[in-house]
Amino acid sequence: MIFIGTPRFGEIVLSRLIDNQLIPSLVLTPPDKKSGRGQKELPCNVKKLALEKDLRVKDIENKNILYKIVKEENPDVVVIAAFGMIIPEEVLSLSLFINIHPSLLPKYRGASPIQSAIIDGAKESGVTIMKVDNKMDHGPVLSSKKVLFKKNIDYTTAEKILAEEGGKLLSKTLPLFVSGEITEDIQNEDLATYTPKITKESGRINWNEPAEVIERKIRAFNPWPGTYTSSSAGNMKILKAGIQEQTKNGPFGKPGKTYLGTNHTIAVQTGKDFLMIEELQLEGKKPTTTKDFLQGNIMFIGNVLG
Repeated sequence: MIFIGTPRFGEIVLSRLIDNQLIPSLVLTPPDKKSGRGQKELPCNVKKLALEKDLRVKDIENKNILYKIVKEENPDVVVIAAFGMIIPEEVLSLSLFINIHPSLLPKYRGASPIQSAIIDGAKESGVTIMKVDNKMDHGPVLSSKKVLFKKNIDYTTAEKILAEEGGKLLSKTLPLFVSGEITEDIQNEDLATYTPKITKESGRINWNEPAEVIERKIRAFNPWPGTYTSSSAGNMKILKAGIQEQTKNGPFGKPGKTYLGTNHTIAVQTGKDFLMIEELQLEGKKPTTTKDFLQGNIMFIGNVLG
């Protein structure tokens, strides 16, 4: 088995496979990336774990290198967990490719299933083990499991829960599939939905949107790309917020206008209701509560956020 992955989701899945004695003969990851102020090259989460467990690791820089490695290794199966590369048909023809996807396919296909579920206010999601074909998250389903979302769940928590459940499900599915005990289920195309690629621009707040939508994005886009806005104090990330419903006479001011809220919060007028900011971070500064922020920036109240 070859395992391909990059972020924390893939790291957790790989860890569960190792726990269940399903040890990859090779782990493939992207090359180390420069990070931090010192621009030191650091391995991704999956590579870090693989090295700790003394697994054989190789970097994939492009699809040509992937083809060469898979052809040379001739694996029985290639498992993909959050890698972000569309696998070409010529590579798929070399082996059986299985993907673990953090949604109940065919819903939430694409690059941002976890974030999209949180933004939609979904009360449940899940994980799907599927065979990879030449279309995005389109292949036949081998197994799936529903996962309930707690109220106000954020991305970091949802990712961990889905990866843990997905790793357990994959560990059960692989042996059963290899032994012929699992049948493939073709996805219903009529039920397919697609999610967008998340970019830095995705986190820019549009104050004309309802507070409910903005608050969900704050949870979905934390830690990356974060939800942010311009202000009189500089560019600002909003880390935690609540919602306060308005009366039928609202809104009371221009979307983005700030008011002093209850319990030392900053109330921001949105297209519908108030967003109650509880924690924020100015560019180049450390995260802070709004209570501490307002002690030195009370004149901030009354400004209109960009």
